[in-house]
Amino acid sequence: MTRRKQQPKQSGCLGSLANVVAALLLLLALCLGAVVCYVLTVPGADSVYSNILQFISPSVEDIDVTQIEARPGQPTLAPVAQLPTLTPTPEVATLAPTWTPIPEEPSVTPIVFVTVRPSVTPSIVPTLPSRTPTPTHTPTPTDTPTASPPGPSPTPSPTRAQYLFTRSDDSPRYLENRAAGCRWLGIAGVVLDLNRRPVAPGSYLVHIWDSGVDQRVAVGSAPVYGPSGWELFLFDSPTVRDYNVQLESPNGTVVSQVYRVQTRATCTENLLQLDFVQNH
Repeated sequence: MTRRKQQPKQSGCLGSLANVVAALLLLLALCLGAVVCYVLTVPGADSVYSNILQFISPSVEDIDVTQIEARPGQPTLAPVAQLPTLTPTPEVATLAPTWTPIPEEPSVTPIVFVTVRPSVTPSIVPTLPSRTPTPTHTPTPTDTPTASPPGPSPTPSPTRAQYLFTRSDDSPRYLENRAAGCRWLGIAGVVLDLNRRPVAPGSYLVHIWDSGVDQRVAVGSAPVYGPSGWELFLFDSPTVRDYNVQLESPNGTVVSQVYRVQTRATCTENLLQLDFVQNH
């Protein structure tokens, strides 16, 4: 087995001295820390701190530079650096802020949701006049009838028509054209004056139109019906059709109203006759 070499133990005095030095350094650090805390926290302690600095490191003004002799060959001494003096910070009195009252918020006006119904205005009752008694009926004396002269009663005159000619009372009439047979459909008639005599041939025209027809026929052109007879062929077989018939003067003046007539679809009624009579 190998034996470890024992290191020489330090003497007791040297160890004790090291402990004392360590304790002094620790105490000095604590003192410096306390001084720094005091300067930073206590007002007015900066003046004490400046005095301590001036004692430890005097300013350049306290050193007499003239007493220092410069020898040949030696460097010129640099001027001692002047440490800036600590300018005390003026104490600023911290004023407590004054209390500013908070403006009060305007009060909220409550919204009224209930709508007050308007009061019912009484209607004005009309004042009716007092009832006046109804006067009794006074009988009116009747007129005394006047004796009428003996004789026949007068015949009222007929009302004058708007146009000069009107259709006869027996018009229109449905007849059979035996000469043409069932292969013919037409309309015909005569024109009479106030005395029920035929008018002069060519004195008037008969206008027939509608259902595909628009023609004028001269009075007296069909003497088979009489001196003032007229006729117009309409279709080649009996059929139901509507037509307008009107009497005119040769210059186109209307002398009768428009008559709406309708033909028939039988062979025994294939001729429609319409006569005009002068009424005034």
